Amino acid sequence: MKDALLDFGSMTLATKTTAVYSQALDFGTLSGFTTHTTGMDKPADIVVRTAVAFNAADNVIITVQDSADDSTFLDLYSGVLVEAPGIGVIQILPMPTQHRRYVRIKAYPNSSGTFTETAITAYIEPGANRTL
Repeated sequence: MKDALLDFGSMTLATKTTAVYSQALDFGTLSGFTTHTTGMDKPADIVVRTAVAFNAADNVIITVQDSADDSTFLDLYSGVLVEAPGIGVIQILPMPTQHRRYVRIKAYPNSSGTFTETAITAYIEPGANRTL
């Protein structure tokens, strides 16, 4: 289920090797701690969904970043590759269980040819029960 408060929004990827950033989600102030800990018994997922079909030669590298001040972002993890899918293809990434106040998505488009403009959306949703 998609929650409007956990929506990174849509990112238009127009230029090869030019990173695009989502809006940052604000998880609130910390009181004496340096990172948020979800405390959930089931992990949350970051869902990255293609909004426009990719050209066969195109791909996008997804990076999850966090920040304490909404200006200096650091990579939490990187390298998740979304390759040439059609519309509506979903890539699931684990939401980091610990992160600083702000979290955003970085999308780095690439191509082995001429990059064709495309778009992706991203949001956080409660994770599936993985203890079956």
